[in-house]
Amino acid sequence: MPRGVSIKMPSKDRMKELSRLRSSLERACSGDTRFKDAVVVFGCGPAPCALMVVGEAPGRDETRLKTPFVGRAGRFFVAILEEVFGEKRDNFYITNTVKIWPTIKTRRLKTRKPSDEEVEFFLPYLRKEIEKVGPVVILAVGKTAFSTLAPGREFAPGEWAKYSHRGLIMPVYHPSYLLRRQKDLKKSTGILKEALMKAKKKIEDAV
Repeated sequence: MPRGVSIKMPSKDRMKELSRLRSSLERACSGDTRFKDAVVVFGCGPAPCALMVVGEAPGRDETRLKTPFVGRAGRFFVAILEEVFGEKRDNFYITNTVKIWPTIKTRRLKTRKPSDEEVEFFLPYLRKEIEKVGPVVILAVGKTAFSTLAPGREFAPGEWAKYSHRGLIMPVYHPSYLLRRQKDLKKSTGILKEALMKAKKKIEDAV
C-alpha cells in the first residue's frame, strides 16, 4: 500500500476530541459580542495527521462553505500541495489561525488582516487543535500563521523553525501574495514546491 501523509488511520477518539473543541469554540464565539454573528470555520482532515496546514483566516468562500482553503488562493495552494505529495486534500489536516472571516464593514464586506486581539482569542484553540492532530510538520502559510506559531522568529519561507517543544514548522508564502505577483508566479511556485518537498521528506523520514 502506498504510504500517505496520514501516519496512521484516523482515530475516532481524536476526531471526537476535535469535534468537542469545535463545539467549545462555537459556544465561546456566540458568547462574545465581537464574534457572536460570525460563522466559525473550523479545521478539517484526519487526526492524527503528519502534515497540518495552518493559514491566516477564512475568507468569503470559506465562510459560505464552512471549509478552509476553498477560495481562489486556497484552491491554488491545495492543488500544488496535492501535486507535490501525490495525495488528495482529504489526507491533509487544514485549518486557520483565526477561525472567523475578518472583515471591513463595507457594502459587500472586504477582507482585512486579523487583529492581534483576534489572533489572541483563537490561539488557545489552535494550540489544542495542533495537540489533537499531532503533526510531524506544520505548514505555516503566510506571516500571520508563522508569527503566531513562532513568535519573535523571522519569517523565512523554506527554512525550518521549531514549534514549542515538539514538531517543526515550515513557513511558506501565502498563496494570495503569490497570485498578486503574476509576473513572478512561475518562480514563486517553484520556491513553494521546494519547501513542500522538504516537508514531504521530513515526514517520510519520520514514518
